[in-house]
Amino acid sequence: MTAYNVVYQTICSSQDTEILQDDLRKLAEWEKTWGMDFHPEKCSILRVYRKRKPLICNYMYMYSLKGHILESVTVTRYLGVNLTSNLSWNIHIDKITKKANSTLGFLRRNLRISNTSVKSNAYTSLVRPHLQYCSSVWSPYTKTLTNKVEMVQRRAARYATNRYHNTSSVTTMLDQLDLETLEDRRIKAHLTMFYRITNDLVDIPADQYLSPANTTTRSSHSRKYQQPTTSTFYYRNSFFPKTVTTWNHQPASIAEASTLVSFMRGLSTHSF
Repeated sequence: MTAYNVVYQTICSSQDTEILQDDLRKLAEWEKTWGMDFHPEKCSILRVYRKRKPLICNYMYMYSLKGHILESVTVTRYLGVNLTSNLSWNIHIDKITKKANSTLGFLRRNLRISNTSVKSNAYTSLVRPHLQYCSSVWSPYTKTLTNKVEMVQRRAARYATNRYHNTSSVTTMLDQLDLETLEDRRIKAHLTMFYRITNDLVDIPADQYLSPANTTTRSSHSRKYQQPTTSTFYYRNSFFPKTVTTWNHQPASIAEASTLVSFMRGLSTHSF
């Protein structure tokens, strides 16, 4: 079994770079104490920033583990998600759509049957998970990337219904197969994660990112939050700023649900 370990540090000064390097030194000591065997040649450094001139490290902008200078990369894969240094999700979406299309192609070649239900189930079981895994992290906000993900499902709808003519309506096929858009499914995944965070069901400190709204109206619910102030396009479309807006517009019957089960039940019947 492969184990993935991450050491991270917010770098605001040269002292922060020294703290991170010291953490790497302590890891090497911990390795000896517990009989572990790190492989620094398989490790890398990913610097995540949007500044044009990032802070230069005292160690010639390099870090080392067990005397080995760690390779600096612009993209790395962690727990199935492709992280990039500029916070772009283009590479990740390119990879997951390629994988999903490949799996769909496998189904088309090997599952040549007329049963629409079986083919639809094959899609939702084997293809769609590639397009949804950790979507709360990488959810696209541009039409280009959104359409790129949706196109996989639209191809799957044609496959399941065996209708490939240009005059056939894919929207009608999706309705027939009872497949909601992947964008709507991502919105629901966002809201579910938001509910978990604000109800202490996951280890993410809500008060570090959210502040309760000062006022409510008769048509709103009692669990509204202030919209975070954003100064960059990337931050504005990240999880908390993006989800707060949607969350605040949910009906009280959903936002104020007493349990996760009742929340998800209410969300499943709600349309966006």
